[in-house]
Amino acid sequence: MRQGIDYPTAEAGTRIRSRYLKAMENEQFDLLPDPSYVRGFLRAYSTYLDIDPQLVLDEYDSRFGDIGQSAEDARRARKRAEARPRRREAQLLWLAIGGVTGIALLAWLGIGGSPSSTPADPVPSVPATTATAPAQAIDVTFTGRGNRGSYLEVRSGSDAGATLYSGVLVPGATRSFSFRDTAWVRIGKPDAMTVTVNGEPLEIPGGTGTFLITQAGAERLPAG
Repeated sequence: MRQGIDYPTAEAGTRIRSRYLKAMENEQFDLLPDPSYVRGFLRAYSTYLDIDPQLVLDEYDSRFGDIGQSAEDARRARKRAEARPRRREAQLLWLAIGGVTGIALLAWLGIGGSPSSTPADPVPSVPATTATAPAQAIDVTFTGRGNRGSYLEVRSGSDAGATLYSGVLVPGATRSFSFRDTAWVRIGKPDAMTVTVNGEPLEIPGGTGTFLITQAGAERLPAG
């Protein structure tokens, strides 16, 4: 759209049918004729649009898995990954319920015990500790620079958080976000992007990777 290219023009330039171009734009990779076509189609289309093909392929691999997987398999894998935190929360809930039940049972046994049992010494009261102050909210701004800008993905809190942005940030384009305490980001070319936190410049270490951004700075996450 920025380059004023319609689908018939792109079809003629890439020799890829318009319905497949639309499927890639909408991330409906299951509409392509075969999973083995995806990488070739993505490379040809991104090259035609003058976007770094490697950034596009890296993003496809990180979100949809290896090329041996079909798009449907990739979606199922993502759903399983999203379900894992919910299962952990359910397990913690049941552990908490079990703990409360166990305490209630011990209390009942104590009340119904022998009359001759010696009452326990009273537990001295402990002064309440001061609650930890909530983490400071942060405002993060990304601006593309250089010749082509950089791929950018932004999620809230962690890699399991809601996706707030995913795309190529072209030179001069700016995206701003507010977070409660932490931002999860994936950056294709940190040297082709300027990042500020609450108006202060933030250095993004190294090359392509994923990072956690907080008030304290940027932490590179292990590749995986």
